[in-house]
Amino acid sequence: MDKKTLIAVVLSVIIIIGSMIVQNIFFPVNQPSQVEEKTSTKTTSPTTTAKTPPAETQEAKVERATTQVEGTGFVRPKDENLTPRDIEIKTDYFDIVFSTKGGVIKAYKLKEFKNVDGSLVEMVHPGDSGRYMFAIHFGNFKSPVDEAVYHFRRVSKYKYEMYKDFYSPSGIPFRLRKVFYFPPHEYLFELKIYIENSINEFPDLNFNGFAYSLEIGPQIGPHFTKLNGRNEYRRYMYYVGGKKHNVKVSSGKYFVQNDRVTWSAIVGKYFTVIAVPDATKYQIVYDAVPIKGLKERNSLFFTRPIIKSTKCVDTFKIYIGPKKRDILTRYDDPTKNIYKIGDLHFEEVVSYSVLIGWLASILKFLLELFYKAIPNYGVGIILLTILIKVLLFPLTHRSYESTSKMQALSPKIEEIKAKYKDKPERMNQEMAELYKREGVNPLGGCLPMLLQLPIFFAFYNLLSNHFELRGAVFIPGWINDLSAPESIWNFAPYRIPILGWQNLRLLPFIMLISSFLQSKVSQTPGSSSGSMGNMKLMTYAMPLIFFFILYDMPSGLVLYWTVQGILTIFQQLYINRIMKAKKADRGSGNGGSKKRPRRFRR
Repeated sequence: MDKKTLIAVVLSVIIIIGSMIVQNIFFPVNQPSQVEEKTSTKTTSPTTTAKTPPAETQEAKVERATTQVEGTGFVRPKDENLTPRDIEIKTDYFDIVFSTKGGVIKAYKLKEFKNVDGSLVEMVHPGDSGRYMFAIHFGNFKSPVDEAVYHFRRVSKYKYEMYKDFYSPSGIPFRLRKVFYFPPHEYLFELKIYIENSINEFPDLNFNGFAYSLEIGPQIGPHFTKLNGRNEYRRYMYYVGGKKHNVKVSSGKYFVQNDRVTWSAIVGKYFTVIAVPDATKYQIVYDAVPIKGLKERNSLFFTRPIIKSTKCVDTFKIYIGPKKRDILTRYDDPTKNIYKIGDLHFEEVVSYSVLIGWLASILKFLLELFYKAIPNYGVGIILLTILIKVLLFPLTHRSYESTSKMQALSPKIEEIKAKYKDKPERMNQEMAELYKREGVNPLGGCLPMLLQLPIFFAFYNLLSNHFELRGAVFIPGWINDLSAPESIWNFAPYRIPILGWQNLRLLPFIMLISSFLQSKVSQTPGSSSGSMGNMKLMTYAMPLIFFFILYDMPSGLVLYWTVQGILTIFQQLYINRIMKAKKADRGSGNGGSKKRPRRFRR
């Protein structure tokens, strides 16, 4: 491989891997046709067009004005001197903590899934904001959050209710009820919001055309230290018309969507929250504006238009759970869920690359087979790497032989370059004849890398989306999660300048050493100085490039790359032995053939 070709291969590797990382950090954006981007973070109080009741006293006016100043959005709760309290309930799949302050869910733990430390996965992540899931804002999503203290009661075995009496801006009384229904053995629950009036007059909840906003946020779990787009992320998605759409919202901004959708979702790496609204034409807001106590925020708002009846019931079905296809697909078949609903296609939140998703699926199938034989995904990755190496052996073997031949021809190549340095056309012609005469393909040495790249990308895609690899332990105490980088020493809060590393990782260094050895054994003694220069580039530059790229990658991916490098060392040693034997045969004068020389033939 000449210098230009070598540089082209190096640059191609950098560009392709960089593109893969960028693609996984930033989803392809498919923005809705009627989506408006907003950048303002200023909170404004909604205005009302409601009439003033004729019998309103001066005392009531003062009280309502005081309530408005305190930030309850023109709606006054009935003063009942209730004390906020937390109520814990347990269902088949969840441990839930309700808070009567605001009528919210304060904690939502998944009983079937645990963190590395053994604790249950928590799907509510408020930070220090004091804000929790399913809060109400009277008005649009910028209005102050309702913090009134609600009543709580258990309606039935699976139903729980929180309710509060309010007065509208014009003094009309109404009751707001939140009824949660958690059916057995379901990750999908139902939330109904009732707004009811007892005097046969609809509440004048009209704040610039909106009645209230339901917030799903301010952030979903599990707990994270940083959303780096790789080990953990939050993305917005919605489904309508049989198609999935990704919505990219930069930190500090939000998108407003006025179209009806089948569902909207906040998607993490392994867990998701999906909201299915009823037929009401809600304004949907995807909000990433930080709030006090929560720098990285991802909220989903459903803002209801004005209410024109004395009784209003809004129904939402909410999925809070894992991104496991066997669970998500229950809601495609009416016979597999208690609601008898279908064709929701929740499985669309599980993302696979369009180009290599099929290859990732094959690797997943093979990995599961090995796991059934030996229940350790680290061992499964090693066995799968060996299988890939065996299947590709015929092709890679010829490529490595071609590389060795090219190195052996380096003196002749340098001689042609020196002889025809002023005649480039003649030089290329002579080199082409040399390659043909010796049976060498100058690009043959690039084939192993080109074959490994799609598999490398597919492994990355698999490790980023295969739920079963979450928390999969390979070597306890060292590699405790194949889907995340391993660490032998965390020196936070200190960081390595420029790189920003806060962990010392052992596996990338093992990979680096094996890559150096691989490049060393690939060199042929006696190569020309020009060829040696190229080999130095391969020996040091390529391993270092992959070291920095893979340092913070999932340990399962680094394990795969390390094992395939070690296997390549043994393969190259075998090829070197064969090439040395052939060279010895040629040196003995018989060209490696056991037949007699031509002059003795008849």
